[in-house]
Amino acid sequence: MLAKCANPVCSATFRYLHEGKLYGIESKPVSFGRKSWADPEYTGKSHTLEYFWLCSSCCCAMRVQSDGDRGITLAPQREILPTVSAMEDSTPRAA
Repeated sequence: MLAKCANPVCSATFRYLHEGKLYGIESKPVSFGRKSWADPEYTGKSHTLEYFWLCSSCCCAMRVQSDGDRGITLAPQREILPTVSAMEDSTPRAA
């Protein structure tokens, strides 16, 4: 069950779904022994969703992402910057 923000330095507690952002990250089935994920024995095994929540403050600056087999990490939120061609199209031109 979710208890607090996924940001370890934040102490916000989870209360409502409409506050912040909820992430569902698919996890791989647990490997026992030396079996590989590519092993046919593991083909078709169900994956489970793990849920992580960022509070309203933290979700503005960062996002939760999968870090492969190591778990999850927090990454900076990417801002969409205008491309050079889009900036040139919106610049008024002298006749």
